[in-house]
Amino acid sequence: MFWKVELKPEIKREMKDPERFAKGLSNVYTGLTLVMFGVMVMLMLYFQKPEHVLRPTWIILLGFSVVGLGEWQKFRSK
Repeated sequence: MFWKVELKPEIKREMKDPERFAKGLSNVYTGLTLVMFGVMVMLMLYFQKPEHVLRPTWIILLGFSVVGLGEWQKFRSK
């Protein structure tokens, strides 16, 4: 998605599916980026409109679901 991850050759030799692991790691980084973006939006809303601070919760949940998908891909590729 957003991140391009390339593994070292010695790491690639130890794994069953190194491409899937790199894709999973990329998904983890993308999900963490989404989570951080959601927290930043919440921080801005906290000072601008405190009654709407929980509206971007769906961004954080989406980010955590992408992180979970990436972790599952990493687990399956080892």
